[in-house]
Amino acid sequence: MPINVFIEMTISAAVTVWSPGPNNILLLSTASKYGIKKNAKLLLGIWTGSLSLMCLCGIFCSALGSIVPGIQPIMKYVGAAYILYLAWQTWKRKPPKENEAEKEPSYVMGLLLQLLNVKIIVYGLTMFSSFILPYESRIPVLFLFAVYLMILGAIGNLIWAFAGNVLKRFYTEHYKLMNAVMALLLLWCSLRIIGIL
Repeated sequence: MPINVFIEMTISAAVTVWSPGPNNILLLSTASKYGIKKNAKLLLGIWTGSLSLMCLCGIFCSALGSIVPGIQPIMKYVGAAYILYLAWQTWKRKPPKENEAEKEPSYVMGLLLQLLNVKIIVYGLTMFSSFILPYESRIPVLFLFAVYLMILGAIGNLIWAFAGNVLKRFYTEHYKLMNAVMALLLLWCSLRIIGIL
């Protein structure tokens, strides 16, 4: 792959995965409530899902191109429904009390969010079909690109999670306002996925 194509791919990928989306908004919300340490399982789930999707997109991109028109509408609505569920959970969330044991964000939550995230599926298909596959088709190299694309997403996830951690004290004092904002952003993501906005 020529260096100029690699740079274009990196810029396009960073803009896509660092922008507000279901993962980043959820991380902002949960990190503001639980902190970074208690979000480790959620982050690991997101990253596992991301790497899995990038590998699938890289290995099966040409085959998926003929299958996606039939799958994408279904995945789009399933993903939008899951994000609506997350918006509802965010809306009704209350800050933890000092001595109250609460369920932490889970690995499965992050994994499911990523595997149903149409933005990431389309992102993977776009990166591989537009930037990578015209220049490279060897499986080990495709895997390295999948890891690279996942790392770019992980950096964006950490940026959003650290921003949420900084807002933790503010969240405790103004949780209703923050829950409403985060729920509305998730609702916005869901509506964008199904093409209403």
